Amino acid sequence: MNVVAVRRSSRTIATLGVERAADVRTVFAVSDHVVLAAPATPETDRLVGRDLLAHAKPGLHLINVARGSLIDDAALLEALDDGRLSLATLDVTHPEPLPEGHPFYGHPKVRLSPHTSVHTAQTRVNLAARFADNLKRFRSRTPLRDVVDLARGY
Repeated sequence: MNVVAVRRSSRTIATLGVERAADVRTVFAVSDHVVLAAPATPETDRLVGRDLLAHAKPGLHLINVARGSLIDDAALLEALDDGRLSLATLDVTHPEPLPEGHPFYGHPKVRLSPHTSVHTAQTRVNLAARFADNLKRFRSRTPLRDVVDLARGY
């Protein structure tokens, strides 16, 4: 399997076997499966729209485990209906939950899950350990881990 990725920062992708793509269009053009794992910010709002989907490799499977606002629903439905995309697996939508009668509910190429992709057998243990570590850091006046950067929006 070849893994390509983009990131906002210029930091090197240190994970062995992951190649950095020039941009998100390249990721869509060369991938069989694209996993969206980006925050919801003004820059990512409706990132996956008609323009980006026009660059999709035919038959692409789009998977969103991030935020529903990353996708323009109308553009996604068009790409699914005209065959550019083979499938959309959506763990998140915008809004959430979708309103009654939304086209995603009955679309044959859409798979919906109830915003549970983050949940594993270790989720609560990991969250508790992170909280305990940050509490210890707070008490010892050392820098906290995973602090939200309000300027970036995540």
